[in-house]
Formats: sequence, structure tokens, C-alpha cells
Amino acid sequence: MPDPALSLPDLLGESLVDDALFAAAYAESSDRERALMKTCIARLYDWYGPRKDTAREVATRWRGGFGSVSRSAPVDFALVLFDENFVSPARLLAALVPAAACGVPCVLAVRMNAVGDWARPLLTAMELAGQELVADLTGEDLSSLLDDLAQAKASGAVADLTGRPGLCAGRSGLAVHTPAFDRTAALYLDDPNTFDLEALAFIHPDTAFTVFGADIPLPGGFVRGGKDFPAFLDAVRDVAFVPADRIGDALDRARLVFGPGQEGCWVWPELHPGFFLHHRTAWTIGD
Repeated sequence: MPDPALSLPDLLGESLVDDALFAAAYAESSDRERALMKTCIARLYDWYGPRKDTAREVATRWRGGFGSVSRSAPVDFALVLFDENFVSPARLLAALVPAAACGVPCVLAVRMNAVGDWARPLLTAMELAGQELVADLTGEDLSSLLDDLAQAKASGAVADLTGRPGLCAGRSGLAVHTPAFDRTAALYLDDPNTFDLEALAFIHPDTAFTVFGADIPLPGGFVRGGKDFPAFLDAVRDVAFVPADRIGDALDRARLVFGPGQEGCWVWPELHPGFFLHHRTAWTIGD
């Protein structure tokens, strides 16, 4: 068990982001922007569910002549790491909300090695999600923090969104997940109103969208890919946005598919609830 006297706010000190920045970002956000983020938060809580138990223990007798005891409980802390190039509120929420929903008592959002101002949508998203611990850290700061947590025997999980593996390398007992996404997405329009492109541009400002199907004016950063659906399928890499009746075809090509009405949402497909649990297992000779 971790040292109860160990407090992340005490360890982080002046690295914590001032509450006034969150208030200002929230005030500057439009109702429509906040509605998109709230929808994302609600979908993620539905998907991961708020965890109702605080720990589980299962004892099993096996036909092979041995017994086992399995224990699981939420880890003591979770870190979500990203850098100043990461500006999508939906993708940030897709790492933060699952940790909270799975019962992790201490969740910390960390912007690594940043020197510029915070992206307003990120601060607004965290304010809406109730994310209280947010810090700016260097690599050295992070290493020191992890050393302190390890000394306190705290169990932890890290969702590393920086795209730079190795920030938490060599840490025994620390689960690390690095979601893969190359910041490209293919989108198909049956008609001009299939998707809200302005909403996508806001929620994923760092994603390169290629649009197929209906020919309509595109937001900045979006490019045309033609009208042919087979060409759209050929262009799909990891992520696709398609009308509801084309979901099945898109799932044959993409790991993540969104239909109309889900413009503000995101989920990391491989980020499962079990990632945020600390597991212990014992095998014994059975009766």
C-alpha cells in the first residue's frame, strides 16, 4: 500500500496549473463547444461505466489439482502524458475519463516539456470532466515524481499520448499504454449534412481529414479525396467516419469507426478497464 502521507499536489508544487486558467478557458468556450465535450464525456462513462466496487478477490479450485487466488483493485494513481503538439480535447478525454470511471483515486494530466500557452479546448475539457490535477513537467520532473511514487510503493498506470516511447521505461510495476494514431482520418459523406465538419475541425484540430463523397466546402486542413466509396475504403487507415448504413464496411478496414452524431467523441480501442487495475495472483496446491 502507498504511504498515506504521500500527496501528489505536495510533490508537484508549482508545477500544477493555476485554477484561474481553467476558469478563463471555460468562460471563453462556446455552448456548442462545451456540448461536444460533454457528449464525449458521457459516452466514455457509458462505455467504461463507473466502477462500483473498490476491490475484488476470487478464489478458485482448478480441475488440474491446484488452487488460485486473484486480487484486483484500481491502481493508486494514473498519469496521462501529452505534449504541446497534442491539442485534441476528445482524445485527451478518452484517456482521462476511463481512469476516473474505473475508480483510480488519483489521476494526473501531464503536459511534457511544454513552453507555450495551453490550448484552451484542453483546459475546458478537463474542467468539464472534473480533472483537478494538471501539471507542466519536464522529463526530469517526471522521473523524480515516479521515483517518489515507487518509493511509496504506489501502483500506477500511464497512458502515454506523447508518441515518444521511453518516458517511463524501466519502471517495475508501472503499466504503460501508448495508443497508436497517426493523426489522419478518412470521412465519407452520403450528402452534405452527413457530418458536422466544423465540429470535427474543433474537436480534432491536429488531424488530417480526407473527405470522400458529397462535394461541399471544407474547413481548413481538410482535403478532398473523390466521390467513390471503394476509393474511400482504400484510403482508410485506422480511423473512419461514415454514415450508419456503411459502418460494417468501414469496420473491415478501420480500428475505430464513428457514425453521424459522434463528431465530438473518441475512444482508444485497446485501452481496457483492466489496464487501470493492479492485479495480484497466487497459485497453490489444491486440496
